[in-house]
Amino acid sequence: MWRSDFGQEVNIRRKGEIGVYASPRIRRRYSINNKRRFICAIVFAVLLIALMLGLPSWIARKFFDSYYRIADFAPEHLEMYFAIGDEQGVPWYYLAAIDKAEDVMAEDITVERVGRIAILLRGIENFEQLEQFLEAYRGDKEFYSRVREELDKLERIRQVYEDKVFPIAKGYEYDYSDGFGDVRTYGGERTHEGIDIMCDKGVPVVSVCDGVVEKMGWLELGGWRLGIRGEDGIYYYYAHLSRYHKDVRQGRRVKKGQVIGYVGDSGYGEEGTTGKFAPHLHFGMYEGKEEVAVNPYPFLKMWEKNKVDVK
Repeated sequence: MWRSDFGQEVNIRRKGEIGVYASPRIRRRYSINNKRRFICAIVFAVLLIALMLGLPSWIARKFFDSYYRIADFAPEHLEMYFAIGDEQGVPWYYLAAIDKAEDVMAEDITVERVGRIAILLRGIENFEQLEQFLEAYRGDKEFYSRVREELDKLERIRQVYEDKVFPIAKGYEYDYSDGFGDVRTYGGERTHEGIDIMCDKGVPVVSVCDGVVEKMGWLELGGWRLGIRGEDGIYYYYAHLSRYHKDVRQGRRVKKGQVIGYVGDSGYGEEGTTGKFAPHLHFGMYEGKEEVAVNPYPFLKMWEKNKVDVK
């Protein structure tokens, strides 16, 4: 008899001078060489899955980046949440979280709906009261849990919204409208990636937040421009300046409300070109590693309540 690699016996029969090999059907049996290691691997996998499912939401978001971005919301919806929340004294993110928890269609997010919810939440003073206030709207535990999760996912936008000032110093006249996405033709067909705040040449421009000056100098489209990375991760872009403040340097930190430059009409040509358009500040906001342009208009409308005096 011979023994195969799997330990199965093979019978050999001889008939005349010719060897005939008749082998019974081989049943292969697979075995685990190290049962202890296998069991440990299974236990580890089960524990890992359980840990992931039970992770605190803030840890899960840190590792899996499940926060909402500004670009996930229509600008008109953010403006609605901001304005109605401010009017009714209700944190705007409660209103947005409820819509997200109910998976409301975009066309159903209206002033009437958001206003009605804001009135129900009017008087809420802290997060611990949220469940009590939601009972009058929709009193089930599962819905409350979904709202809590949505609130956590809104944290990054909340950081952008809070603790900012308007980029034009207090006491100066200005005017602006929502021109984000408008067509521009200089330099090729493109869309407008910011908001133009029209005002006189030389008006002081302040940083809307604490941050670091990442870029400064001349750009053909932006003229004398500044790019500041805020502590909230947003890249804030100030363009068409007439000059910089003497304390501003690339790589240097700036504080919220600090004068960084002065309104001008620079750009649309080689270095030093001016007078191609009326003086204004072009203010832009770029989000994420890809630096996607987002509409600053809803934020400017709220930051307008926070202007700083400059010397």
